[in-house]
Amino acid sequence: MIIHILISIIFYFVLLWLSVNLLGLLVRGLFVNPELDKLKSESGDFIKREVEKSERTDKLINIISLILIIVYLYLLFHFWNIGVMVVALIIMVERLPDLMWEIKNGRKLTRAEVKALPHNTIFYITSFLPWLCLPLLYYFLYYF
Repeated sequence: MIIHILISIIFYFVLLWLSVNLLGLLVRGLFVNPELDKLKSESGDFIKREVEKSERTDKLINIISLILIIVYLYLLFHFWNIGVMVVALIIMVERLPDLMWEIKNGRKLTRAEVKALPHNTIFYITSFLPWLCLPLLYYFLYYF
């Protein structure tokens, strides 16, 4: 029983790392960088071409990251079950609001800023979901 709990905890952190990084690749590419747009409008032809190359690369990274997320979720479903895949999706959903805030403000969220965030329904739901994922993962790994 203890071994199963330890394996679940380790597997949870692996899922957390993979899910958050794949989601970060996808979401960061969906938003335009206002500094690049400003640079593109104010600069010469060489800089404009480089910014356009950067934008094409961002689109390619978005496509690749979307494919990687689909493959990742499929592999979780194929090798374990739908419950483990749902846990990975829950981890992605709970990370999304923080990631959007980081992209909007251009810096990583600190503990002091988390305390200053409005404590609305979304805040409480995304704060509760990580605590729900670990017992769900244990259940889906060993009892489902």
